[in-house]
This record gives sequence, structure tokens and C-alpha cells, in this order.
Amino acid sequence: MVLDTDKNIWDMIELAIQVICILVVLAIRVICILVVLADLMLICKTKYREAVRLVRSSLSEDFKEEWRKPVYHFGIKDKGIKDFFKKERIDFNQDDWDVSCEIVDRILKIVACEMRKAANKRFPGLVLSGTLKKQGSSREGLKVCDPLEFDVLLPFHLENVQTRNDVVFDRYGCIIPGLFKMEIINPEKLPLWWRKCELLSFVQEKVYINTSHFQKKVFASLLDQIRGEINKRLKIWTENSINKQFKMVRQVNSPNLKLKLKIRSQNGLIDFKNGLYRLEQQYSLYSLNVNQIDLEIDLVPSILQSAEQFPSTLLNEKGSIPCERYGVLKWVNKRNDHIPKENGDLIWRSSTCGYEKCIFDIAQKNPSQLYVMTACRLLKWALRKVANGNNQLGSVIKSYHLKNLCLYCILFLTIPSEQNRLSGVTEAMGYFIEFIRISLETKYLPYFFFGNPYLHDMIPGCTFGTERATYNMFAKNSAKTFIHARLAFRDFKQILHGLYLEREQLDNKKIKLFADLLQRQ
Repeated sequence: MVLDTDKNIWDMIELAIQVICILVVLAIRVICILVVLADLMLICKTKYREAVRLVRSSLSEDFKEEWRKPVYHFGIKDKGIKDFFKKERIDFNQDDWDVSCEIVDRILKIVACEMRKAANKRFPGLVLSGTLKKQGSSREGLKVCDPLEFDVLLPFHLENVQTRNDVVFDRYGCIIPGLFKMEIINPEKLPLWWRKCELLSFVQEKVYINTSHFQKKVFASLLDQIRGEINKRLKIWTENSINKQFKMVRQVNSPNLKLKLKIRSQNGLIDFKNGLYRLEQQYSLYSLNVNQIDLEIDLVPSILQSAEQFPSTLLNEKGSIPCERYGVLKWVNKRNDHIPKENGDLIWRSSTCGYEKCIFDIAQKNPSQLYVMTACRLLKWALRKVANGNNQLGSVIKSYHLKNLCLYCILFLTIPSEQNRLSGVTEAMGYFIEFIRISLETKYLPYFFFGNPYLHDMIPGCTFGTERATYNMFAKNSAKTFIHARLAFRDFKQILHGLYLEREQLDNKKIKLFADLLQRQ
């Protein structure tokens, strides 16, 4: 009996050992499978990250937030224009460009960082972005003559402030595209500094943001605080030198805060750059051959309205192209008969700079579009040259008008790229000059992004393309001004004689596209 009991116990122990062995084997197999799966997942994840990195790096080459060296692209038949660029020194050398860009970036890093700190203390709820958005001709590759002017957006947002945008009407009761007023839905919850700075305007039981006071009493005040501290340090920096003087001044315009670095020294920007580390150390932030230089930076406070993603098939690549739309403080600082006086201090403008950057970045891979941009630079130089005299053309056409016309040239002359190609800058100049002539004759130049029925051909799905109202960029000019401008246009063309194709050498169908657009609107 005892023997039988012992035998049963040993049988149970033997069975338990067998079960344990089977479980151990199964566990080992499961662990092996998991290890293999983990390796596969790691490989897939690594390949995915590498693919994303390749797409991003590919796109970043075209859309990186850097200043862009001015476009200098010519065709086989453009020897005359290329020689003209050199003779008139329309371009500038790489060293001058690099020094200016480095100084601007380093100074802006200090200014933006200190403004952000000051805003947190003085204006709670006003949050300045840590990233500045570069824009303008120095970002788009359209700069001419000297690398001494730069533009940046200073993004911000308002914490716990509920807003709604209202349209702006002109004195005839028509909507002005691109302009808006920002109504505050919850004014009772605003911090005290809003009222101290007089940022609220009450219009017919609605509360709007006063953009004039916002810029002058908030942003300009912050900048003045930082500028004062920087100037104290610059004075200490140069107090033992009799031939060096550095100073930062500012000016308020709508919509920008203009920062001007006044550099007085033997080696100009080089001297300032070489000693800039001293200023950076004090804030814990780690050859133009002239004696007096003013380096200008336009700092534009801006609030994000929307962000869009466009397919990068526009570049024949995978991924997407980011494009942001900002509202900037555009209070009326000059007499404007089209905007009622009571709205003058409430105006915001919907900025299109993000879309302009997108278009000019895409153009870097299209030779025909680079020809158009090079032509635009030449025309900007010519406009500056005639503006130095008594020529009245400069009172009607400014640099931003030429950029607007540049966008129309890209649209009507190079898209779709398979069917529309230019031979060089000389041909692009011919069309550009014709577009200027037609605009002056009709006294009409519609802003490119408003009410443009062809916009989707350039940027598919762009929200600007859904807007119907148009805006005439020549609206403020009188009939008499146009008479003088058209006469002055002849002298303008004479400066450029031999550098463009005459009308009879151009494709009239392409010219008609632009002319018909002006007639339609």
C-alpha cells in the first residue's frame, strides 16, 4: 500500500516536470518569435524614419527658413543682360551677403529672445513665438544692389482670448479683400494691461482690437525696452574706440517695426560682426568697404490665421509643402479715402507672404521661372534708378507692384511647365514690360491672390482661390498721376534698351491672357 502511494507521487512529479519542460520550450519559442518581430519592427521603423528623413531633407532644401541668395540665372541668348548686371553692379558678392545675413540672424536671436521674456512679465497672455518667419526680397531671392534690408514676421498668439473676424467695407459699402477687424468675444476676461494700453475700441456694441495702439503701446514698447538695453552694451563695447560707433534705432510704420543698426567704423559690417560675440555673451547667447552703414530689419508682429499643406507634387516629390497665413497689424497711418476714418485704427491685413515664399521656392527648380525672377531683379534696379530723379513712374509702381507682376508672369508664361517655357531673361523681360504697360494704360493692377480665377493652376486647393473680391493696387493714384507715369515709362524703357524682346517678337496669346484678366475685372 505504501509502495503504491510512493509510486503515484513519483508519477505525479514526473508528469509535472514534463509539463514544466513543455512550458519552458514554448516560452523560449515565444521569446524567439518576439525577438524576431522586434527586429523586423525596428528595421521597418528605421526604414520609415529614413524615408521620412529623406523626404524632409529633400523638401527642406527648397523650403528651409534661410535667407536666399538673389536669383542670378540666364539663358544661352542672355549675354547682353549678364554683362549689364556686372557693369551696373546690380548683383553683390557672396561675402557681403554672408556677413549681412549672419549679423541679422544673430541680432534677431537676441531681440526675439529678450522681447519674449519681457512680454511674459509685462503682458501676461501675450505669447511671442520662439521662431521668426523670414520673408520679403531677401528671403525670396529678389534683392538688388545691396544686402542691407531684411524682413521677418514675429508670430504671436493671445491666450484665452476668443475672437471673430469681421470684414472691412470701403466708403462705398464694398468689401475690401484682405482686410479685417478682430472682434473680441470675451472682453470681460482680459487682463488689466489691455485697458491700460487702450487696446479696446467699442463700435456699435462690439469690442475690437485697436491695432494702432497694439503696435505702438505693446510691441514698440517691448522693442524700446530691449533696444535701450542693447544700446547701453554697444556704448560700453565702443567707449574706448575713437573710430567705432554702433547704435540701434527704431521706427514704427504700419505694419512693421523698423530696426536700424547704425554702424560707423573703418571696416563697416566686418567690425560689427567680429565683435558681436561680446553682445551675445552678455545675453547668454552663444566686406562692405564703407565707413557708414545702416542695416535695416523690418520686424512685423503677426497672428496665425490658418495653416495649409500643399502636395509637393508641385516639385515632383513626395510629402507636403507647409504654407501659413498670418494677420498683421495694418492700421491706417496715412490718409486713405477708401477706408472710413472710424475703422482706421482697427485694421488687420491678411498677409500672403507665406504663399509668395512657397511660389518662389518652387521656382528654384524651374529655369523659366528663374528667368522671370532675374528679370524682376533687373526691373527693380531700373525702378530704383529712375526714382532717384524726377521720374513719376516711381510714384505709381513700387517694388511690391513689380513682385505682384512677377507672380503673373510666372502664372501666364511658365504654367503648366510642360507647354510653357521661356528661352531666357531677355524674353521674360519683354513680357514683363508689356504687363507693366498694360497695367498703366488700364490704371488697373489686381492683387495677385484676391479674386484670381487662375490661382488654382499655380497652387491647387489654395484658400485664396475661393475669394471673389478683387483689389486694385493702383486705386489710390489719381488720373493726373497716371498721365505722368505713362510718360515716364518711356524713359524707363530707354534705360533697358536692347535688354528685352519687342512686342512683335512675343507670343500675343500669352499677353492676351493678362490683358483679358484686367478687362474681366
